[in-house]
Amino acid sequence: MSKTTILFLCPDNSLLGLLAEAYLNFRGNGLVRAFSAGLEPTDRLNRYVHRLLRAEGIDARGLAPKPVDIFLMPHAVVPDRVIYLAEMAAIALPAHWKATTSSHWWSIARKPPFPGTFSVCADYFIHIKKAIDRLVEPPRFLGRSPIAKVA
Repeated sequence: MSKTTILFLCPDNSLLGLLAEAYLNFRGNGLVRAFSAGLEPTDRLNRYVHRLLRAEGIDARGLAPKPVDIFLMPHAVVPDRVIYLAEMAAIALPAHWKATTSSHWWSIARKPPFPGTFSVCADYFIHIKKAIDRLVEPPRFLGRSPIAKVA
């Protein structure tokens, strides 16, 4: 079985996308492979990325801002899903991507510039974690299964 691949997109790939990439790879138990990129990536990580990930027990080594262009090349991994983490326009999907690549907007943040305080960055991460947890955890039913009601 092949892994589901997800590409997180954000404007600069210094915070939102990197947090989502690292957290989903951590939570995905090897069944999902996450990547992130930015339309205009910065040259370094946001100063709070290591602190936020370390608090979750996630290693941030190897994370770096990347341009979306590297994922649009013919030899690049073709994602199953593209998830936009900020309010931004969709990218033009390349012809070689699968017709099944779907796009989703989580809109964790508005348009840049993003506020730079630790508390705002931590709040963004809380929203990212909740969205990813919903993505990877199977739905739970309170009480009896709805199927049991039909029988």
